[in-house]
Amino acid sequence: MRSRKFATLILCVGAVLAISAQGANGPINAARPLVQAMVAEKYAAYKSTYGLPEGAGVLVYLDTPRGNIAAVAGLAAGADETWHYRIASVSKTFTAASIMLLDQQGKLRIDDRLTDLIPGTDIPYLADSPNYAIPNKDRITIRQVLSHRAGIFDVFNNPVPEGSAYPYAGYYYNNYVYTVLNEPDHQFTADELIGVVAANKLSTGEPGETYHYSDTGYTLLAKIVERVSGKSYDRFLRDNFWEPLGLAQTSAPWNGDDTTLPVPFMSGHVSDGTGFFDVVEDNMSSQVGPGNVISTAADVAHWVRGLLSGKGPLSAEQVVRMTLIPAGNTTYALGIGNTILGMGHSGAHPGYVNLAVYNPDDDAALVVVTPFIDYTKLNEHLAFMQELGKEARRIAGYPGVWTQRSER
Repeated sequence: MRSRKFATLILCVGAVLAISAQGANGPINAARPLVQAMVAEKYAAYKSTYGLPEGAGVLVYLDTPRGNIAAVAGLAAGADETWHYRIASVSKTFTAASIMLLDQQGKLRIDDRLTDLIPGTDIPYLADSPNYAIPNKDRITIRQVLSHRAGIFDVFNNPVPEGSAYPYAGYYYNNYVYTVLNEPDHQFTADELIGVVAANKLSTGEPGETYHYSDTGYTLLAKIVERVSGKSYDRFLRDNFWEPLGLAQTSAPWNGDDTTLPVPFMSGHVSDGTGFFDVVEDNMSSQVGPGNVISTAADVAHWVRGLLSGKGPLSAEQVVRMTLIPAGNTTYALGIGNTILGMGHSGAHPGYVNLAVYNPDDDAALVVVTPFIDYTKLNEHLAFMQELGKEARRIAGYPGVWTQRSER
C-alpha cells in the first residue's frame, strides 16, 4: 500500500484559446494526426524539463459532433481512452448531478436546510444524532453545500486543529487512521467523517459567507442522496447515470479493502520532489461522494457531454441552475466549474490528475488525463494540461471560448 500523506486537490482550468485553422464543419479525421503530433511534441518537452519517469504519459480525448479524437504520449503500450484511472474530484459532478436529479424529481429541494424534512416524509435530510451535529446545521442549505459556501470543515484536506481534545489532533484524519492506528484498509463512513467535524465543532465560516472547498461537504451530499433515494450512493449512480448513458467502464468503490483498479488501467506516478514512485492501490472509502469514482477518458467525456448538454438525465433548465455561479464565487457553481475551456470539473489524486470540460456552444467535450503528479510542480502541471486542451480544441476546429454564467 502506498504512502497516504497527500490530500486530494482541486485544480481549476482556464486558458485563452487561439483561432483555429480548421473549420468546425470539416472532417475530424484530418485533425487526428495533427493533434497526436502536438501532444507527442509537448509531452516530450515537458518530460525532459521535469524529469518524468517512463510510463507517466498523457492522454487527450475529444468527444465532438464530428467524431472523437484520442491522442496519447508516453503511456504504457496500448493505453488509450478505454483504460481506467481515478477521476478524483471529477467525481463531484456525479454527486452534484444526483442532488440536482432528485431536486428535479421533487424528492428534495436544494434550497432546503439540512435540518428540514425530506419532502413527503417525517425524516430530516441529516440524522438528528451527535455524528451530524455540525456547526450551523440548521442554517446551511443544500445549495450552499453544492457550491462550497456552507462553511463545512474539510477533514480530508485540512488537519484537525492542534487544540482538539481527541488523539487525532494536528492530523489529517485519514492519515491518523492509516499511520497511527495502522489501519490501511479501514472502512470509513460518512457517520465517522462528519462526526469528526461535529465532535470538534469545526467550521470555516458562516453559511453563505465565503467559498471554502470541502470534500467533507460532498461526503455529506452523498449521504443525503442515500437517505432521500433509499439506495447506496454507487447503486444510485448506476441506476440513474451509468446504465442509462452506457457508462459501462465507470464504478464507485466504497469498501475499504477494494483498492485496485479494473484492467486495463493506467499506473499512477507520484512525487513530493524527491523522486517518483508508482501507485495504483488505494482505500477510497473516505472519498465516497467527493472523489471515489473510477472511469475512463471515453466514459468521462460521454458523461460531461451527456449531462451538460441538457440531453441527458437533467433537463436543460436544471443544467442552467447547476452551472450558474453563485454571487461571491469566482468560477464554481453547483458541483460544476465554469471556465473559458468549458464547464465541468478537474481533480487530482496521488498518481492521477485529470480535467473534464464541455462547451455547449460547440457541443464538444474535452478530457485530459495525466497519470502522474509532482506536488512541487502543480502550477507547471496545470499549465501543461491547459495548453494541451487549448491546442487540441483549436486543431480540431473548436476555438471558441465559454462565457461564464454568474448571478453577479
